[in-house]
Amino acid sequence: MAAPSTDLEGLDLTRYRAMVFDLDGTLIDSMPFHVRAWQQVALEHDGFVLEPDFIYERGGYSSPNIVRDLIKAGCKVPSIDAFVKRKVELYRAHMAEVPVFERVLTILKEARQRGAKIAIGTGTQRINAVDILKQHNLLDLVDVIVSGDDVTKHKPEPDTFLYALEQVKVDPKDALVVEDGLPGIKAAANGHLDCLVVDRGALARFIPA
Repeated sequence: MAAPSTDLEGLDLTRYRAMVFDLDGTLIDSMPFHVRAWQQVALEHDGFVLEPDFIYERGGYSSPNIVRDLIKAGCKVPSIDAFVKRKVELYRAHMAEVPVFERVLTILKEARQRGAKIAIGTGTQRINAVDILKQHNLLDLVDVIVSGDDVTKHKPEPDTFLYALEQVKVDPKDALVVEDGLPGIKAAANGHLDCLVVDRGALARFIPA
């Protein structure tokens, strides 16, 4: 694998026939809202104090897998499904406040305008992905959404991205993943996909397949 590059001047994105965007922390600035929801539901379970880094390190994980890691860390969880349901309730209560990352949105719109296929590849639940895209009038710009509900092997496995590309009928060598989280970056590497890494809406580095 080639070394990652932090020199993004002159990076040609026009050659990609498809782009797969992670959602939380990549296209939308939702991670602080997710963190607060996870922290609150953890406190509701035996007063478990959850540090923000615990969630940031698992950006891109499915919610059930995050709960399984919480259990390993000592949080008492009688029901994974009930825990996830409560967390989703808490997040959705503030979802209307979640902004987009304008720089990443510009990349998406430019790719769409030149005819590239646009996919969302996220570990979040489908209802959250659809609703947040609707909220920002982005649903019509997206060809396919692959959510945590649609695959059984989640990031860092490559299934989310590869399934999205299968649906838009684009070969992985002609596609770019846009990601912020380590699990998603690893998923791109595991799927032999070029990856544009973003950090809080800014372009950070390019990692070729």
